[in-house]
Amino acid sequence: MAAPLINSPEAFADAFRVSRETVERLRLYEELLRRWQKAINLVAPSTLEQIWHRHFADSAQLLDFAPEMAGRTDAPVWLDLGSGAGFPGMVIAILLANHASARIHLVESHARKCAFLAEVARETGTPVEIHQTRIESLSAADRVIRPALVSA
Repeated sequence: MAAPLINSPEAFADAFRVSRETVERLRLYEELLRRWQKAINLVAPSTLEQIWHRHFADSAQLLDFAPEMAGRTDAPVWLDLGSGAGFPGMVIAILLANHASARIHLVESHARKCAFLAEVARETGTPVEIHQTRIESLSAADRVIRPALVSA
């Protein structure tokens, strides 16, 4: 049996049981993505019609594989490599924004995509660390990151 199509913020909220505040952050993220998409290619244009299913829900379902991220006290790190438009890393950061122990790091080499990610983080009030570099070029200081989870 196929998973139900999540085609709206309301369907996302129902499927993932998130707060109104979280849904509002994700709506703002969607708005920013659509605005920036006109200038830089963040996602395939053909996926915009099903953005809540193809991008937001696909990203959010990864949290099911890491339930300990929300409840740990040792500041677990999620490292998202090649973050691009922020899927899944920014979605995970928004979903865990109220869990002070979780730390999300996004690694992206393209300056314009990093600028987009920084604007999403600023506008949504999402705590996330953005590294504009390639993974093999992370500085020595950044290499002390010990991720509990890695996505790419």
